[in-house]
Amino acid sequence: MADHEVPSQEALREEADSAVVGPGVVATKSQTQGGILGTILGAVIGAVVGLVAGLLFWNGSTPAVVIAVIAFAVAGATAGGTAGGFLRNRRRLERGDPDV
Repeated sequence: MADHEVPSQEALREEADSAVVGPGVVATKSQTQGGILGTILGAVIGAVVGLVAGLLFWNGSTPAVVIAVIAFAVAGATAGGTAGGFLRNRRRLERGDPDV
């Protein structure tokens, strides 16, 4: 039988203290920080891409450009938030840093 490391009560308590839990959301502190940064960057990048796409495809029609900017910003924020939370936590785990 393989030897399994059992975490100490202190390590479990520390992990539980740094968790963020809400309706449909369970994240550690580093995932939350990465998700916030990723959301902001993704929204900005998405808005810029939406502006360019709106100007190219709809020839500068103001309502179409505004809709494209909003849609791309929301999509970018969603993708950025997900990727930011995942990648930040992954880097922390690779370094072996505690999540406090």
